[in-house]
Amino acid sequence: MDNSGQGSAELILIIGGLLIIILLVGNYIATIQETVHENLKKVLKKERNFIINKI
Repeated sequence: MDNSGQGSAELILIIGGLLIIILLVGNYIATIQETVHENLKKVLKKERNFIINKI
């Protein structure tokens, strides 16, 4: 029986698992970034309209 084949398969599984974790974390960060961007856009628009109406 060849142990190097089993080690290689385990390494592939570990790398695949890490890749999935990295993709999930990246998706989570992208979602947070999009939410922050939308909220910031709303605040800036609200403040801009407030300043325009004040003038």
